[in-house]
Amino acid sequence: MWKKTVNFLMKYLVVLAMGILLATAVYFGHQFWKNSENQKLIQEHKAVKILVLGDSIWDLVRDESGIEAILKKDLGDKAAIYNCSIKGSRAAAAGGEKNDGTPENNICLYAMAQYLTGARPCEIPDKYEAKSVVSTVDMKQIDYVVIAYGLNDYFGGIRLRDPDNFYDENTYEGAMCSSIEMIRSNYPNIKFLILSPTYCQGYSYGQVVHESNSYSYGGGTCPDYVEAAREVAKSYSASFVDNTAALSISIHNGPEYLADATHLTAKGRRKYADHLADVILSTYRQ
Repeated sequence: MWKKTVNFLMKYLVVLAMGILLATAVYFGHQFWKNSENQKLIQEHKAVKILVLGDSIWDLVRDESGIEAILKKDLGDKAAIYNCSIKGSRAAAAGGEKNDGTPENNICLYAMAQYLTGARPCEIPDKYEAKSVVSTVDMKQIDYVVIAYGLNDYFGGIRLRDPDNFYDENTYEGAMCSSIEMIRSNYPNIKFLILSPTYCQGYSYGQVVHESNSYSYGGGTCPDYVEAAREVAKSYSASFVDNTAALSISIHNGPEYLADATHLTAKGRRKYADHLADVILSTYRQ
């Protein structure tokens, strides 16, 4: 009986090992094929210029482990990325001043659209790297505009929309709609990518006290802002990136992907950038 049990376990372990090896081979084979296909797309496609409008998810880390650098590496030498993100900024113009005294409506998405189209003189404070980018970028050469806001709108309890004015720049949806309209009217060939906010947590004394999936600061839960961004993308036939689904961050793996309950770790930034690269490369096929 004992020998039969040992033999059964040995056979089971052999089959299990073979299954793991097969799954590993399939995974790496798929990755190799995917990387080969991506490289082919990159080589065959024309050079692209990408302008990013967003918050601290893009602005806080600008070294080689930042999203901008990873995305640039993923897309190859033909891609140029202009990072106009500003930490602490919202899509909506609503609000008072930041803690440093900077007026919110000087660094919000709507203001950035005004600066980039020449509708308003640039009033970005000198301390932000975005100022020099906005002042020098040639919008006629831009192929893609990435719009990546939401967390600060969520934290600030910004209204999702005004049912009487879909272009109200003081709301989350309205700010995106009015900004896209402004940029598109001046540069009709630009393609837009709308990125949702990412999952985050609320901490108190080292403990998670609430999650963005279920907690509202007054404007809705984070999934409400995700769906609002999705609707805007749908309205303008823009590519949409659901970062909550793509990153799959939860209370169970939060420390792996979140450095401080909100901002991404190096692993989180890698996953964020790699997925965005896949979305952009998919537009090369269109």
